[in-house]
Amino acid sequence: MQAFPRVLGRHYFAIFVLASATLSYQILITRFFSVMLYYHFAFAAISLAMLGLTRGAMEVYNKPERYALEHVGMEFARHASWFAITGVGAMVAFLCVPLVIPEQYVMAALAITTVAFVRPFTESGVCITLLLTRLPYSGGWLYAADLAGAALGCLGVIFVLLMVDPVSATLAIGAFAAGAGWIVVRDSGDIRSLRLSGAIALSLAAVTIVHTGLEASGRSHLGVFWAKGAQQMGTLFERWNTYSRVRVTAWGETAPFGWGLTHVPEMKIDQKRLDIDADAATVITRYDGDISKLSYLKDDVINAAYLVQPPAQVAVVGVGGGRDILSALYFGAKRIHGIEINPAIFEVLTDKFADFSGHLDRQPGVSLVNAEARSYINHSSDRYDLVQISLIDTWAATAAGGLTLTENRLYTVEAWGDFYRALNPGGMLSISRWYDPDIHRGEFYRLVAIAASALQRKGVPAAELAQHVVALNVGNIVTVITRPDAFTDAQWQAARTRVLAQGFKILLGPDVAFDTVTSTLLSGMADAAFFASLPENVTPSTDDNPFFFYTTRFGNLARTSPNAPTHNNAAINMTLMLIIVSLLACVYYIITPFVRLAKRMPLSTLTPPVAYFCAIGMGFMLIEISQMQRLMVFLGHPVYGLGVVLFTILLFSGIGSATVGAQAPRSGALIVRVVALLATVVLAGLLTPLLTTWARSATTDMRILSSVLLLAPPAFCMGMMFPLGLSIWRHHAGLLPFFWSANGITSMFASVLGMALSIEFGIATTYTLGACFYVVCALVIFISRQGIRAEEFAAGSVKGLGLAPQAEAAAANPAAASAQST
Repeated sequence: MQAFPRVLGRHYFAIFVLASATLSYQILITRFFSVMLYYHFAFAAISLAMLGLTRGAMEVYNKPERYALEHVGMEFARHASWFAITGVGAMVAFLCVPLVIPEQYVMAALAITTVAFVRPFTESGVCITLLLTRLPYSGGWLYAADLAGAALGCLGVIFVLLMVDPVSATLAIGAFAAGAGWIVVRDSGDIRSLRLSGAIALSLAAVTIVHTGLEASGRSHLGVFWAKGAQQMGTLFERWNTYSRVRVTAWGETAPFGWGLTHVPEMKIDQKRLDIDADAATVITRYDGDISKLSYLKDDVINAAYLVQPPAQVAVVGVGGGRDILSALYFGAKRIHGIEINPAIFEVLTDKFADFSGHLDRQPGVSLVNAEARSYINHSSDRYDLVQISLIDTWAATAAGGLTLTENRLYTVEAWGDFYRALNPGGMLSISRWYDPDIHRGEFYRLVAIAASALQRKGVPAAELAQHVVALNVGNIVTVITRPDAFTDAQWQAARTRVLAQGFKILLGPDVAFDTVTSTLLSGMADAAFFASLPENVTPSTDDNPFFFYTTRFGNLARTSPNAPTHNNAAINMTLMLIIVSLLACVYYIITPFVRLAKRMPLSTLTPPVAYFCAIGMGFMLIEISQMQRLMVFLGHPVYGLGVVLFTILLFSGIGSATVGAQAPRSGALIVRVVALLATVVLAGLLTPLLTTWARSATTDMRILSSVLLLAPPAFCMGMMFPLGLSIWRHHAGLLPFFWSANGITSMFASVLGMALSIEFGIATTYTLGACFYVVCALVIFISRQGIRAEEFAAGSVKGLGLAPQAEAAAANPAAASAQST
């Protein structure tokens, strides 16, 4: 065994690879959770990862002799190998549990199995903590390598999933992690660790190659066999990316599918089922060019806008299986633009099943584009008579967080303003959503609230709002049709006759009122007090609070119906549960050790560093979460949450970390760094809403560049804070793993709290709270620098820590300890 006298190049490489593997693995299990369970369970993946990393840090803290400096290489290699083994093992168990467990126990078994995913992150946490806290401190370069590796992981997984399936990707991640361990011990003389790491790395690499080949050739291989209570049988096509898993299965000759049909057609047609994350689904209809076979489409209430006012130019947002394109063709639209955000769905319609669906992209007047709707419409000069959005709810969790959905961007006041600007005079916006008059009116009310707010922003007087809104219902579907130009009496009476003849129920119209809630919304009299008085939160969703689907208030969960036709109440429940779990984890991993240490150390010595590392954990995560939520809406594509926002924050944080030296900076330099941090954080918070408004019509490249320029300065400064804390409190060598774990567990708590705050109060509130925690950091630094001498740091670092004599000496004198070797 060898004690490293200094940080070597292999250590930078190892922490870089392991951080990359850890974040990539977290993203992959987020996808598995979203597909096999429900999208809100994916949110738990982030908490499991942070909990595991914290457990790893506390493992190092609680066993100083085992993880002493001379054991760093051996222990890193061992735990990196166990990260690979347990990571692959947890994934295999998660996929295979439904095959061996009776169906009635599957959900419970999967819930228990999810806990197994804490273990690989614990192993990774040990590895990262060892390098950051046990090696001789040499400034922020190691932490910079950690952040840069995480940045590469979030970017690399995007491209990896374009080439291989997620199971093969998981196997490859394990191989790289074990390989990192091999690199660390290759010259140490520890043959046992060297052989173990090498054997695991080579074995997993070989299995990766074999599994990738099986998947590419279409042969039997490991995958999702069971999801959301159903076996995954008869798959004709499957494609994964970082925000969805798209699958096509055969339905055969069946009655035509419809969302809100006035009567069931007697005919039968050939259809295929297209689902996203084994939940949200649509159909691909066989189309041979005979338009008469599509007559049943006129009976579906989602197409009611065509009866209200026949359009010639149509934009379909969310093409899916092409059903809305067929509707536009059936009703005689002359020009049809289909806008689909998901490249996997676009591939299904234009390539894999193009012959089956009749090559809709080649039909006269039809053009399909793979783009995000708001972005495409904002920088396009095309204008439409109808923009149709039919039941777009993928319930596919993005890696930005399980409750941050791809479709959030469509259901906001600002979004409807964008769609209104794309309409010709007299043009309409048609939105269809789920509805039940007894248990699920929240989405309907919120649609009306958004319409009222967006129309008023467009200049419609409050007294005339009712002349611009029509709502029609069949079964569990409501279609809300709005237009910036008021319906004339003649237009409305003619439309009314047509929709009633078709069997649609009129809920709202220029001369039709539904209830007091919608009447108040359309009177312009709905204020904050009115919305607060309602049992559900139907306040108009905005780009600052784009959580359209969450109408349940956090305080009203006990009174909500479990029979609502969506999973949103469960998502809010999951958030509350995670908040409670996170609080308990904070008590266990921060308060309990703090109380034990306080019996042996002065509070004036112990409190400042603990408060500091907790505050930067809270501040960094709250700002990261809020900026990902806000800028993902602005950038318009879920992949940008990883590829632009998270990548930029991590990369520039790493660059900022690298600027911190091994010695604590002088007072002047320290003041400059802290002032720069606070200034850039505040400035970014003020500029973000201005930027997202000013550049919303810019090209995607310009919006990406603007986002990077906005994120880079505060990320650079935030990255300085962790190594800066290590340099200030470096004499607390024995406590550094505890500080690291406190940072990690508060980050876990902040990730959940940030989501809850954004839903309840808006994203800006979450960002503001994150900035406040950095103010706390600044105050702690200045108070500590003024009130505690360096000698007191050194004296308090080892006294009463319960370390072994050798570890105690290492804590008191890292330089001397680093020179020792065994």
